[in-house]
Amino acid sequence: MLNSGPVPARVSANSHKLASWKSIAAYFDCDERTAKRWELERGLPVHRIPGKKRSRVFAYPLELEVWLQTKTLERDPHSEASAKRQQAEDGGTQPLPVESPETIQRELAPPPATAPHDKLPLSRRWSLWAAVAVSTLLAIAATQVLRSGRYTIRAGSRGVLTSASALRHIPPPDAEDLYLRGRYFWNLRTADGLAKALDTYRQAIAKDPNYAEAYAGLAETYDLLPQFGRAKLADSLAIAEDDANHAIALNPYLASAHAAKAFALFYSEWNIADSDAEFRRALSLDPNSAQTHQWYASTLEDRLEGVECLKQIDLALRLSPTSAAIAADAALFRANFGDYNDGMKALKEIELTQPTLATPAYFLSEIDFAAGNYASYVADIHHYASTTGAPEDVALDDALARGWAQGGRAGLLQARARALKAAFDQGAESGYKLGQNLLLLGRPGEALPYFRAALNRRYVLLITMEECPWARTLSRDPGYAALFAQVRQQMRGGFPAHPLLVPAKLRLP
Repeated sequence: MLNSGPVPARVSANSHKLASWKSIAAYFDCDERTAKRWELERGLPVHRIPGKKRSRVFAYPLELEVWLQTKTLERDPHSEASAKRQQAEDGGTQPLPVESPETIQRELAPPPATAPHDKLPLSRRWSLWAAVAVSTLLAIAATQVLRSGRYTIRAGSRGVLTSASALRHIPPPDAEDLYLRGRYFWNLRTADGLAKALDTYRQAIAKDPNYAEAYAGLAETYDLLPQFGRAKLADSLAIAEDDANHAIALNPYLASAHAAKAFALFYSEWNIADSDAEFRRALSLDPNSAQTHQWYASTLEDRLEGVECLKQIDLALRLSPTSAAIAADAALFRANFGDYNDGMKALKEIELTQPTLATPAYFLSEIDFAAGNYASYVADIHHYASTTGAPEDVALDDALARGWAQGGRAGLLQARARALKAAFDQGAESGYKLGQNLLLLGRPGEALPYFRAALNRRYVLLITMEECPWARTLSRDPGYAALFAQVRQQMRGGFPAHPLLVPAKLRLP
């Protein structure tokens, strides 16, 4: 039987889509004219991007493998009764003309083995028969599923069929167009872009309520809204978790949904154990997801696990070397845990080449402030405020410029405290940075209520505050000791036993 063994080596974890007639033809080692003829005469599963008369084509390798199996099975005498039964269920529709398996074999099959089947050793014949049986069952199951609705086969991490539950729902073309627009807006990493992403994802769901990817997109967007859209963290991440759960209910094998849930569990609930489990699940489903590696690295950074953080972000960068967001995170993590000078240089380069991305300037501001590089810190905040345009950022920029010019370090810290207090009153500051600022001004008693407020607002850097050198002496104070105890009580999973690394951004001058 043609291709009756396991899925060929040409189907890899990265070859999930063939994006042209040339690549489809190369997949079969035939010319483009032959591949086009098979589409017309044999039902070769080729897709087209909607909206244009001469739109580009694409195909999924696993669908092509199933097609090869079904073309042979349709002429298998043992399946004639099943074929007649299916034809009756289809209302008597005549199937597309199909050439014989022998013809397909002559065009596509590799050279035959030198030894006839009946001359092979018995153990070898049993292996071949087993492979044929398994492949036949897979093909029959896949054929029935494909006939029953708009579904296509997905490959597992090793390029083989996983289970019937791993079938990917195919949305209507207009819903998929909206989803893809949402991906574009989401990748902008701006408040306006995230708002547009939410809108287009919701439109996609309105057209197809079973669109798991669109629900995962909503979850990913709500995950980022606190950082880029200034949404309230607890509220936004609670919605993200709900949307991720909805996506998982529709498709338990959707890696992006598990990653979005992992992100929300960590930053909203400080649930380290369950967050880790969801990240591991996401990576087992899609080990080549750069975003999952990136988000996992972010949680590891905030847990002070520098070695594993660098490993994960390096994987993300290798998988998506052109992503500015991943490159910015990689530069930050290098500055925090690895080569400080190299990381800072990379951040400045990204800041220059990606003027609409706010994160490089923000990361630089955190590290420069922690290192006491106040002149650079003032410049970083100015760049950041000019990128975001957020009122609280513009107000901080103005206050820092005046304070630094008039009073140097002391003037800057006083001005920063006033600006952060105004932002805190408006709900735009958690209280954590304000508390740090008051500590630098020598007012730990005034700082404590703001750290408590940050605890109520679930500000994630509190989970590592006790490990920071500048905060260790605070544990002697009963109020701070109680604060640290509350933080530990609200965490689920704790930290690993190996020594933790305090990143550069969490140090104070």
